[in-house]
Amino acid sequence: MKIHKLFFILGLLFCFESMSAQSYMVVRKKGGSRRYEYRPGNYLVYLQKGNTQFFRDRITEFADSTIVLENNILRLNQIETIDVSNAFSNRSRLLRGVEEVLPVAGVGYFALDIFNDSVIDGNRLSLDEGVTVTSGALVLSGFMLKWMRRKKVDLTNPKFEAYIVGF
Repeated sequence: MKIHKLFFILGLLFCFESMSAQSYMVVRKKGGSRRYEYRPGNYLVYLQKGNTQFFRDRITEFADSTIVLENNILRLNQIETIDVSNAFSNRSRLLRGVEEVLPVAGVGYFALDIFNDSVIDGNRLSLDEGVTVTSGALVLSGFMLKWMRRKKVDLTNPKFEAYIVGF
């Protein structure tokens, strides 16, 4: 029985010997821990040197320091700015969740108070100051977290770098 397991493991080894790790691109601030990752299949929104408008294209593969897109082939040094707002990031999952939940919670709290006051209790429509301030603070804090998040990385600035991992 042990010999069969050995042949099975060796067979798997020969079947998967040509597999390698998928390469990906990392954009980050030098010395920082925050990183943005792009993998084949992701969309890259970038400003190419010499152009004035951003382009959006799907990444098909990486080769050395070259990004192969569906409609273009770029070297990393040809990219001036990258829009990282939709990139995979190692940003805290709590912060990502909070910036989405807080505005919804604020609007929901406000709507529940109006529904409770006018429909359930049968009162005329009125705004409670405490509920209005609290729901406004929830909505504002959620949008402020989203607004404060980094949107673009300027690769011409020496503080930032982009490189490809996995060859």
